[in-house]
Amino acid sequence: MKKLLIICLLGLSATGASADGQSEAVLGKLREKVRSYTSYTLDFTAAIEGEGSVKGNLTVSGRRFAAKVRGQELFYDGTTLWNYIPQQQEVTIERLDPNNPSVLSNPSKLMNIDPKDYNHRSLPGVTDAKGKTLQVVELTPKEKTPDYTSMTLYIDPATSLPERITITTPSSDNPIELRLEKLQPGVHVSEATFRFDAKGHPGIEVIDFR
Repeated sequence: MKKLLIICLLGLSATGASADGQSEAVLGKLREKVRSYTSYTLDFTAAIEGEGSVKGNLTVSGRRFAAKVRGQELFYDGTTLWNYIPQQQEVTIERLDPNNPSVLSNPSKLMNIDPKDYNHRSLPGVTDAKGKTLQVVELTPKEKTPDYTSMTLYIDPATSLPERITITTPSSDNPIELRLEKLQPGVHVSEATFRFDAKGHPGIEVIDFR
């Protein structure tokens, strides 16, 4: 499951960064913006070493999420996580701790980043392809994880939202790069959006770890 989530999401680069006032303010604006959305969808492209570029989609409402990437689908209703692999006609079911701050294990935290969960610092701004100067914030998770070591956000100051995110993982020499192509707030969602419909997929193999 975590390999799929790494493809869906992002990570960080361990440099021992600490919090500073500027990064605190930038992250605060990002969190305030995202928490004002009752729901949103995010289209992204992830560049992964050895995998090339893959497109994905994430839908979030509160702590619930649904994600699609590389033909695989994730559904989380706030308690139960379904990982559906259509090519294998298989779905894995397990519990997920909603308080887990890791963006790799919990994609609902991808945009709703709590600064208290990270050591963070501002880096010099960079200019994107359109000539826009982006704010750069590097984060290192306070809770150590084998999945990623650090994450860097490249934020558009006009929107307070990331334009791209890079994630450094122990398993790769090059970071995962996530380009956020389109964010649409206030999309219609229902309970069915975040639950796997077993009745609609007769004959699949169910692996239940709950």
